Amino acid sequence: MEQTNEERKNPFLSAPNSKKMMTLIGLYLAVIANMLVSNTNSTMLPAAAAEIGGMDIYGLAQGVSGIIGVCAMPIYGFIGARNPAAKRLLAGGSLVVGAVVLFLRGIATNMFIIIAANIFWGLVSAGVFAIGFTMIRDIYDKKQAGLYLGLVGTMMSIGILAGPFVGGIVIDQIGWRVWCFILFAFLALGAVLILMGVKVKKEEVEFLAVKGGKFDFAGAAVITVFLGCLIIALSMGSNYVKFGTPLNTGLLVVSVIALVVLVFIIKTKKNDAIVPLNAIKDRNTLVLTGANFLHNFGAMSISFFIPGFIMRTLATDPIVETIGPALAGGLSTSLLAVLGLFLGPVFGKIIAKQNTAKWVMTLGNVFRMVIMAAFVLVLVPGVPVWVIYILTFLGGVFNSQQTVTQSAAPQIMLKPDLRTLGNSVIQLGQNLGAGVGMAVFTLLVAMDPAMGMRLCMIVSLVAWIVLLAITFLLKKPTEEVADSE
Repeated sequence: MEQTNEERKNPFLSAPNSKKMMTLIGLYLAVIANMLVSNTNSTMLPAAAAEIGGMDIYGLAQGVSGIIGVCAMPIYGFIGARNPAAKRLLAGGSLVVGAVVLFLRGIATNMFIIIAANIFWGLVSAGVFAIGFTMIRDIYDKKQAGLYLGLVGTMMSIGILAGPFVGGIVIDQIGWRVWCFILFAFLALGAVLILMGVKVKKEEVEFLAVKGGKFDFAGAAVITVFLGCLIIALSMGSNYVKFGTPLNTGLLVVSVIALVVLVFIIKTKKNDAIVPLNAIKDRNTLVLTGANFLHNFGAMSISFFIPGFIMRTLATDPIVETIGPALAGGLSTSLLAVLGLFLGPVFGKIIAKQNTAKWVMTLGNVFRMVIMAAFVLVLVPGVPVWVIYILTFLGGVFNSQQTVTQSAAPQIMLKPDLRTLGNSVIQLGQNLGAGVGMAVFTLLVAMDPAMGMRLCMIVSLVAWIVLLAITFLLKKPTEEVADSE
């Protein structure tokens, strides 16, 4: 096939197809591995604690795993935007770190080793979400990128489906260490493929780099303090750093002070700040960031709390008694991923064709509100568990929509010089939304055990109504941006 003028001048687009496929498959393996880890931590960590000790602290391993990831996302975005050639090393290197984390988990002799190693797991999320998605857009034109980014949703669904079943069987029958080593091999292969995939020289892609000043070390330090203190205070406020204690209050105060300083740095350094001013001013970046936050905030009430509701409140349901409470609870989460196996590439192609995610997001929002309103009505003691299964299965429409939107929309709707930076800001919404949602819903359930789940659903419904409203603020890219293949 004859190359276009842009392909001849852009070494990413003109790279051999074999190298492109290596990069793509490596990223897909990383996405699946990331989902497998996150969906089996709830069983792997207590299984490890039962063997090596630490039943009272194993929750810390989950709590600390997201801190560096959230802090690394804007940093990765800053570096990747100014040096596109470094993306391969950022993504591949992050997977190497993740593989080491999994290996250390597999050989750990006490829970403190697992907790210490898990601190660095967040780099995998940063490498995949903040950098990996932009790499797909770098090496493929808009139409192909829309399809392949849509398939990211399929890969996530595979990870969500396989995790509770395959991981549960391996952990129960062979052992949690074997599961860690399987995931290690999975992620290590992904790292090798990415590092051996599309490679360009810095000077070859200089024309794609965002021009700017030196790295904003002050901004990086401040955003790390801000996000780190906020996530620790929120995610551990219900157990280890309880709300209302001097330590928790102090963390929140430090977080607020750091946020004020960050605003001052952004105002002073403008586009050279770690969170560039042009990304904050861009309407689509703000809307997609808010959508990512609000979706993941509300989704915690389904993905994390409904399995517990089934296991505790519906223990006498015939289905739960037949298949067991753990499997019955995990099945509700797995059903969210079924439709995503097929809808992911469809949604990705629609976003690429229409140059906007507004229609796809609106469809997902309608399903969100209908499903959540149904949960508000039916989620009471005595509800047949099959009713919950039907609702979570149908919820796969909005779950797939969001996974595709967060991967494809920034690459299609943002200006080329803002894609990497804007994407890193948008991906912050994912972990922040989940962290805040966990804190809020934990408080609601603790405050009113009888009606807590219904309160969680009502709060989620309100959040998703706001999500529908801001969706209409999305602005279709100009023809110049839409045509920039």
